[in-house]
Parts: sequence; structure tokens; C-alpha cells
Amino acid sequence: MRFRYFSISILFILCLVQSSCSRSKRPVAKDKVPLVHVTGTVHVDEQPASGVMIRYVPLSQIAETRPQYINGFTVQSDSDGAFAFKTYAKGDGVPAGEYALLFTMFSQDKAEQIRDGEYDKLGGQYSNVQRPLKTIKVVQDEDIELGVIELKSVPKKK
Repeated sequence: MRFRYFSISILFILCLVQSSCSRSKRPVAKDKVPLVHVTGTVHVDEQPASGVMIRYVPLSQIAETRPQYINGFTVQSDSDGAFAFKTYAKGDGVPAGEYALLFTMFSQDKAEQIRDGEYDKLGGQYSNVQRPLKTIKVVQDEDIELGVIELKSVPKKK
């Protein structure tokens, strides 16, 4: 009798573990569109810059139209200034189309962000979609290496 309760308990625990492991916490994209890898490096004041936010805004019709994927076209440069565009997962690329590239850079220090009111160290000069620093045309099956993109910081106005 004890063995039966023990085996039922073990079976129940195994079912719970399996069901919790199989569920993904992030929604999985269904019907993914083909993507093209776009990579590059960003320098600020001639130095590789960590924490630069690169926003890429579609200027033409692209194959992916679901807002949950295209409303957040933003990546951040790593400690070497390197970045890779993403649609569904880190570095997977973007659908073919034309994009405006916008750049902002905020302090990595939370106390400094609060004190300075989220001050853009680039002074907003690279974040206007009407006048982007760079536009790119992404063609299917042609990966793009943007090379080094040079930006200049601006001192904070007092």
C-alpha cells in the first residue's frame, strides 16, 4: 500500500517537473520571416563605446509586421562597441528593407541617470528619425557588416 502511494507521488512530481520545464517563459515566434544579419561597431569620441542604444526604424515595408517584434527594434553595443541587429532573438538579424539608424547613449550608472534625468551623452544629435545619421538597405541573403560608426559626444549643458 505504501509503495503504491509512493509511486503515485513520484509520478505526480515527474509530471509537474516535465510540464514546468516544457513551458517557455517567453513567447515563441510562429511563422518567422527570413532575416539578414547586420553587425557593426560604434565608437564615441574615437573610442569603442559600451551601452550605445542603436534603434533601427523601418523606412519601407518589411515582411514582419507584428508589433510585438517590430516596435522594439533596438540593440545595445557591448563592451567593445560591437552590436548585432535582432528581431526574434539576440543577433538573429532583420527582415529585408530600408532602415534609419538612430543612436543614443545614457550613463550606465543608475545614480548618474537619476541625477542627470536620463541625459543623452550624444545630445540627441543622432536620434531624429527625420534626419538619421545613417540609413541602410537590407537585401535578402546579403549579410551586412557596417564597420565602425563614429559618433561624437556633447558635454552636458549646465
